[in-house]
Amino acid sequence: MLKAWGIALIASLLVTSCQSHQEVQRKERPVDDHTAYRTQQIDGLSIFYREAGPKDAPTLLLLHGLPSSSRMFEPLFSRLSEHYHLVAPDYPGFGRSDWPDPKTFPSVLRPVGA
Repeated sequence: MLKAWGIALIASLLVTSCQSHQEVQRKERPVDDHTAYRTQQIDGLSIFYREAGPKDAPTLLLLHGLPSSSRMFEPLFSRLSEHYHLVAPDYPGFGRSDWPDPKTFPSVLRPVGA
């Protein structure tokens, strides 16, 4: 009898803890987690960027490292878009942005005059 009672107690605790965990997850995620995926033509290149959050909120420009893309900020978008206007572009040649012609595109890695 004690064994059956112990199993029932453990089962009820597991169900309760799973429900609590789901409720916590719902509270942490913003209700309107809408990320817009856009492109902007800049000097003949299509530059991709992600945007979320209210446009009248403080804007955070999220610039990714190398080699990477704006996709690395997806977890931040879901956590911060309720309070901030977030913009995360992909650099030329990264993510979904156009790849420029290396012969005509200015580069900080190429020496001046080369």
